Amino acid sequence: MNKQYSRLVEPKLRLCFVMLFLFAIASFFFADTAVAVAELVLCVIVYVIFVSASRKRAREISKYIEETMSDISRASKDSSLNFPMPAAVVRIDTNELIWANSEFEDMLGRHDNLFEARLLDIIPGFEINWALEGKHECPVEVTVNDKVYRVYGSVFRSDEAEKGAVLATFYWLDVTGYSKSIEEFESSLQTVSVIIIDNYSEIMNGLSDAERSMIIAEVDKKLAEWTASANGIFIKYERDKYIYIFQQRYLDEYIASKFAILDSVREIESKNGIKITLSIGIGKDGHDFKENHRNARLAIDMALSRGGDQAVIRNKFNFEFFGGRSQELEKRTKVKSRVMANALEGLIRDSSGVVVMGHKNADNDSIGAAVGIACIARKIGKSVSIVTGQKTSADALIKKVRSEHEYDGVFVSAEDALIEADSDTLVVIVDTNRTSVVESEALLESANKIAVIDHHRRGTDYIDGAVLNFHEPYASSTCELVTELLQYIVETRDILSVEAEAILSGIVIDTKKFTMKTGVRTFEAAAYLRRAGADTTELKRILQDDIQTYVKRAELVKLARMYHEKVAIVEYNGSSTRKLAAQAADELLSIRGVQASFVLYREGDGVIISARSLGEINVQVILEKLGGGGHFDTAGAQVSNKKIEEVSQELMSAIDDALS
Repeated sequence: MNKQYSRLVEPKLRLCFVMLFLFAIASFFFADTAVAVAELVLCVIVYVIFVSASRKRAREISKYIEETMSDISRASKDSSLNFPMPAAVVRIDTNELIWANSEFEDMLGRHDNLFEARLLDIIPGFEINWALEGKHECPVEVTVNDKVYRVYGSVFRSDEAEKGAVLATFYWLDVTGYSKSIEEFESSLQTVSVIIIDNYSEIMNGLSDAERSMIIAEVDKKLAEWTASANGIFIKYERDKYIYIFQQRYLDEYIASKFAILDSVREIESKNGIKITLSIGIGKDGHDFKENHRNARLAIDMALSRGGDQAVIRNKFNFEFFGGRSQELEKRTKVKSRVMANALEGLIRDSSGVVVMGHKNADNDSIGAAVGIACIARKIGKSVSIVTGQKTSADALIKKVRSEHEYDGVFVSAEDALIEADSDTLVVIVDTNRTSVVESEALLESANKIAVIDHHRRGTDYIDGAVLNFHEPYASSTCELVTELLQYIVETRDILSVEAEAILSGIVIDTKKFTMKTGVRTFEAAAYLRRAGADTTELKRILQDDIQTYVKRAELVKLARMYHEKVAIVEYNGSSTRKLAAQAADELLSIRGVQASFVLYREGDGVIISARSLGEINVQVILEKLGGGGHFDTAGAQVSNKKIEEVSQELMSAIDDALS
């Protein structure tokens, strides 16, 4: 027995024996010698008995410990071999299976050639990195032979293994029944859907009652057939609106079919040649029907603001988009413009000042719209500032407007605007509805009163909480919307000719000189600006490019290659400007057979994409998958920390999905 055991089992009596021995010696000098001898003999006898008893006790304790350790070892071995759950020991660095119990073999359905096999070969897709990270539970459930398992594990270092290799023990808990119960519960949750006929008024215009009834009956029939298989609740509560409640299990089927009902209803065409389109808003993941209905309303608003003819799913966190292949129809009324004009005028009058801000790298539509708002503010008698950044694609326009003394000090940086603004300042956002692309997010976040005027399709990060939201995706440009506001607030004589030219330049640029996305209202706005003093010759000078820009644009067009026989893609590894890329994308659409164009170029450590379409292909939906957005026929994206080749592959994958 080693010294550690001796110290453990022997009582602390050695000091007592030493004291007794000293007393016996002292008796030789101060007492009778016989007494001293008797004390010494007694002391020796007691010590001998003590040592003998201690050794016997130590042997008994040692035997007990050995038996206990043996029992523990045997129990541990038996428990490992007879563990009721599948268990396996794996070498981490090589993924080799070192040991497994019979339950693990039963789980796999095989009993041969398991040892020294790689765990990934036996169970493809099973990762063990989580164990090395110190976690004791696999973050995902694992499916083996149609059964679902939750995997637990721990890591230890074996001294006997080669070079002290790191081993891991994994335990597999069968949760198939629990998993199926959860899946069944989630599948049975109720989902609320709101369905709207987008262009009801346009379809019914000029039709007889009988023709109207036939068209609506056909739409109702297709919707009833589409909803019949789900055994849900389908109710028509207005002439062009429906509500549909169904179990969530059927939603996956609708997604897999890409909401085929959209294409089916689009086959219905009225006598006046207009095809019917639907918008579907679906709300899910709510705590109750009320919350799901609120999510459905948010989804249908999003679908309508993006041009309709699409399905939008609103879950607990974000939106999902499906469809959106049809070009928008102009269906705005001047009633809304008049209401918005009155509301904007009231907001400006009640504010201490106005700050107008567009998107980053402002273009003519952004600057022109900002100039229009500045004209309104000047007419009302409020101070106004227009926020511009260092990079713009409208430098010539800004220089032209700045030459007027009315615009001395109006164009300011975002920092200066943030300093000058107070709690009563109205911040007007033009030509964007996304928080991530405004010229200054800090200025947007600090504003108490925000007005948004925009024509782009709404993105998921749209500006929420605006006191005025004049959002019309059917308009050709933001300048067109601002022109309609001007008509109700400002007399034509109060508009400077340079202001009229600035606003008209935005319309000309966004409509590609009135060849794209133009409606009756577009030409009415242009005519109003012409009456207000816009000089088309001066406008031509503003929009002129220098020879270097023209040559550079031709070089970009020369690099184009065709994809799917109707999509032109340009990959330019050098640096460019957004204006030049946009012009090249526009130029590519003039080539016979090209329905959409994408120009990619490097900017810093990322890639910029400028996209254009003739209307058959929705470039906004394509670029949304790369984090961008915009409009049906005009969109852009900025991808950070990736090579242009990688972005090009992602773009082609997104195009494949859109055209499939």
